[in-house]
Amino acid sequence: MYRETFPARLKKARYDTGFTQREVSKETGISQPSIAQYETGTREPDIETLGILADFYEISLDWLIGTKGSRKQ
Repeated sequence: MYRETFPARLKKARYDTGFTQREVSKETGISQPSIAQYETGTREPDIETLGILADFYEISLDWLIGTKGSRKQ
Protein backbone atom coordinates (compact mmCIF):
# COMPACT_ATOMS: atom_id res chain seq x y z
CA MET A 1 0.00 0.00 0.00
CA TYR A 2 2.69 2.50 1.00
CA ARG A 3 4.79 2.18 -2.14
CA GLU A 4 1.78 2.70 -4.41
CA THR A 5 0.19 5.51 -2.40
CA PHE A 6 3.04 7.65 -1.13
CA PRO A 7 4.41 9.05 -4.44
CA ALA A 8 0.98 10.11 -5.70
CA ARG A 9 -0.04 11.69 -2.41
CA LEU A 10 3.25 13.54 -2.07
CA LYS A 11 2.84 14.97 -5.54
CA LYS A 12 -0.81 15.87 -4.82
CA ALA A 13 0.22 17.69 -1.65
CA ARG A 14 2.72 19.74 -3.63
CA TYR A 15 0.21 20.55 -6.37
CA ASP A 16 -2.45 21.46 -3.82
CA THR A 17 -0.10 23.96 -2.17
CA GLY A 18 1.07 25.39 -5.50
CA PHE A 19 4.79 24.82 -5.00
CA THR A 20 7.34 23.67 -7.53
CA GLN A 21 9.85 20.99 -6.61
CA ARG A 22 12.55 23.65 -6.58
CA GLU A 23 10.57 25.81 -4.14
CA VAL A 24 9.95 22.84 -1.83
CA SER A 25 13.66 22.07 -1.95
CA LYS A 26 14.58 25.62 -1.00
CA GLU A 27 12.09 25.72 1.89
CA THR A 28 12.79 22.25 3.32
CA GLY A 29 16.46 21.69 2.57
CA ILE A 30 15.61 18.45 0.73
CA SER A 31 17.33 18.31 -2.65
CA GLN A 32 15.15 18.77 -5.73
CA PRO A 33 16.34 15.49 -7.27
CA SER A 34 15.32 13.68 -4.08
CA ILE A 35 11.86 15.24 -4.17
CA ALA A 36 11.48 14.18 -7.80
CA GLN A 37 12.54 10.63 -6.92
CA TYR A 38 10.10 10.50 -4.00
CA GLU A 39 7.28 11.65 -6.29
CA THR A 40 8.07 9.00 -8.90
CA GLY A 41 8.57 6.24 -6.37
CA THR A 42 12.17 5.52 -7.34
CA ARG A 43 13.42 6.50 -3.88
CA GLU A 44 11.91 6.46 -0.40
CA PRO A 45 12.54 9.10 2.28
CA ASP A 46 13.79 8.32 5.76
CA ILE A 47 11.56 8.99 8.76
CA GLU A 48 13.01 12.44 9.44
CA THR A 49 12.39 13.52 5.83
CA LEU A 50 8.83 12.18 6.02
CA GLY A 51 8.25 14.40 9.04
CA ILE A 52 9.73 17.43 7.29
CA LEU A 53 7.47 16.91 4.27
CA ALA A 54 4.34 16.33 6.36
CA ASP A 55 5.01 19.46 8.41
CA PHE A 56 5.80 21.53 5.33
CA TYR A 57 2.59 20.53 3.53
CA GLU A 58 0.57 20.53 6.79
CA ILE A 59 -0.68 16.99 6.20
CA SER A 60 -0.79 13.91 8.41
CA LEU A 61 1.71 11.12 7.97
CA ASP A 62 -1.23 8.69 8.01
CA TRP A 63 -2.68 10.28 4.90
CA LEU A 64 0.70 10.70 3.21
CA ILE A 65 1.73 7.06 3.48
CA GLY A 66 -1.73 5.67 2.88
CA THR A 67 -2.72 4.34 6.27
CA LYS A 68 -5.97 5.14 8.03
CA GLY A 69 -6.18 8.76 8.96
CA SER A 70 -7.39 12.11 7.74
CA ARG A 71 -5.67 14.42 5.29
CA LYS A 72 -5.09 17.20 7.84
CA GLN A 73 -2.99 16.94 10.98
